Amino acid sequence: MSKLAAKILTKSGIPPTVEFVTKPKTLPELLNVQRLNAYKMKVMPTHWFDKGFDDCYYEVHRVKYKRYLGEPTHGKAWGILTWKGKQVNDQPRKIKGGLKFNWKPYESPHAQGIYYDAEKAPHVERRRSNMLKAYSDAKKQEA
Repeated sequence: MSKLAAKILTKSGIPPTVEFVTKPKTLPELLNVQRLNAYKMKVMPTHWFDKGFDDCYYEVHRVKYKRYLGEPTHGKAWGILTWKGKQVNDQPRKIKGGLKFNWKPYESPHAQGIYYDAEKAPHVERRRSNMLKAYSDAKKQEA
């Protein structure tokens, strides 16, 4: 639901459920929403996605929640790190930055058909595609 539609439908602004869905989430908040499916869930910080790290994520194996103001918005999580497609550790380790960064569920960009070539996906604004585009433009100007 868009912000405009939420304002039209409600007199007092956006309802709290719509605000929760649209706001960025910390790791405990994200895992609490998926509480039943949190085990073996693949998550990644949003800044990894923004920097173009495609095959980097944590596979969550254990979560311990702490209640803060009646809601389980704080806590700790343990998982196995996969960096650039290679599993870094065999045993789950504590995931650092759970409250510091915004997190999202990991979805493989290759499974969705997203490629980071500037010619195939000009709408993807990433460093690699921008660098490829600048490189191809420079080659065209030279020729």
